[in-house]
Amino acid sequence: MAKRAPKKYPSLRFFITVTIMIIVGLVLVLSVGFYYIKTSSILRKTSRDSIVRELNQVNDTIQDQVEIIDSIIPLFMSNEVIQNALENPGAGINYPFSVERQMSYIYNSSALSEKNFTDSIYIYNSRSTVYHAYTSGILENVDDTSEFLQSTIDSANPHLMCYTSPLHDQNMYFARNLYSSNSGNRIGMIVININAQKWIEYCSKTIDPSWFIMLFNKEFSLSSDSDFSKDQLLDLYSSLTAQKNSVLFKEQSFGGRDYFMASQSLERLGLTSAVAAPKDLLLENLNSTLKSYLLVTLAVALLSLMAAFIISRAVTRPIDTMIFHINEISKGNRSALPPEGFYQEFRVWAQSFNQMLLQLDTYYQDIYQQKLLIKNAEIRALQSQMDPHFLFNVLNTIAWKAQMIDNEEIYEMVISLGSLLKMNTLSRNHNFTSISIEMEYVRLYVYLQQMRFEDKISCDIQIPEQVLSCEIPCLSIQPLAENAIVHGLEPKKGKGHLIIQIIEGDDSQLEICIIDDGIGFEVIPDIQSIASSEKDSHTHIGMKNLDKRLKLLYGPDSGIRITSIPNKCTTVSFHIPRKEFTHDI
Repeated sequence: MAKRAPKKYPSLRFFITVTIMIIVGLVLVLSVGFYYIKTSSILRKTSRDSIVRELNQVNDTIQDQVEIIDSIIPLFMSNEVIQNALENPGAGINYPFSVERQMSYIYNSSALSEKNFTDSIYIYNSRSTVYHAYTSGILENVDDTSEFLQSTIDSANPHLMCYTSPLHDQNMYFARNLYSSNSGNRIGMIVININAQKWIEYCSKTIDPSWFIMLFNKEFSLSSDSDFSKDQLLDLYSSLTAQKNSVLFKEQSFGGRDYFMASQSLERLGLTSAVAAPKDLLLENLNSTLKSYLLVTLAVALLSLMAAFIISRAVTRPIDTMIFHINEISKGNRSALPPEGFYQEFRVWAQSFNQMLLQLDTYYQDIYQQKLLIKNAEIRALQSQMDPHFLFNVLNTIAWKAQMIDNEEIYEMVISLGSLLKMNTLSRNHNFTSISIEMEYVRLYVYLQQMRFEDKISCDIQIPEQVLSCEIPCLSIQPLAENAIVHGLEPKKGKGHLIIQIIEGDDSQLEICIIDDGIGFEVIPDIQSIASSEKDSHTHIGMKNLDKRLKLLYGPDSGIRITSIPNKCTTVSFHIPRKEFTHDI
């Protein structure tokens, strides 16, 4: 089976850089979108306001021109010749040229002639006699126009009326019925023929050249932009019809181009006026501004990329240094510890790592010392080793001979020494035993010492029954009892007393105390610094080894403690956790 290639993971620097770029990019995209939407909304509102304002201005101009047209009608009525032709229709037949000459004179002296968008003027009397005056060089069929006007104009309407004629697409007709100042009866009507194309061009002088205005109704359509056909304008009219006295604003596709359009109904004229502005030109500023904003955004993105690289490098550089030192340590270079001069988090990390290394060194050193102690003990045991079976056989022989001569004391001593040697030999391969077994070993040793010194040493053992089954390190009480007898009680003049005591603590601890009333210590010594000699090297080695074993097994607080009042009381103690022993020796 083919070995699977190890999975590759992205570096932290790559992750930080990409994350920052994604966040910055997302923020920039959102800001560009927000900027475009907000700016577009503002420009649309501004465009709407501008177009509506232009529409109102165009409508005001149209209203002003209508007022001017309406204002010259009284001038014609105030002329005596024209008034006589209307009041006396029979007399006016004899001098039509005089009436038409007066009509031309009045027009040329009025403000309307300055505008130059009037083609002709018609006046009709009650007998439908036509008085016609040209005001421009454009000729028209007067009979056809007269017939249309007389059949179309409402003779009962007293107000100014506006009409468009299918005969002339470029003309608008403003008509008013005329009434006698004497009788108040209708005596005729006056019609002013306006060239609509010239009129709308005049009204569009104030707007932007790229914009255009339109005038239309169901039958009539007119635009200041000559590129649009009549059919196109009539199709547009159906979608721009506004309600009375309100302005309609909308976007409209027209002639292959999008426009912003505003329209309003002119009730007096029966027409709808509209102003249109190309959408792309109005939003051109938005696009140019957006381009500038995008350039700024690109610059910000580049700066963000640089900042992301710098930030990721600043964050990952101490990590890279840490990894380098850890790799050095893994190669066995234990002197290459991580430095502690980074950010607070890395400083804490480095300190913790260094502390861990020190603890590992201590741990391995403790293990090494423990193995060394065991090896030294094995070497010493080998140095003094004799065949155990030989010793036991010899001791049994001596005990048998002592019993043959009825010397019970020698017999008991030899039997105790044999048991002591046997237990010592068996305990070499075990680290722990029970307190009851350990105390059997101690009792044998104390008994032999009592036999040696006869009545000089007495011993009192104070151990609760319930702790005899608890676990204790092998040979942990005997070295202390031996040290108390050899160094405390043996040098003392007179009798001495030894107490072996185990106290149950409230925190599941057992405290083992060896108390004697020997010579004691003037100064409490450091156990590991006690110097050995040829005479007492065995007891000192036992004390030191026990202290080290206790600290290795239960921690530094479990070492041997010594308190002493010289020649009165000396106590050597240690404590261990209370734990039931589960293996027999």
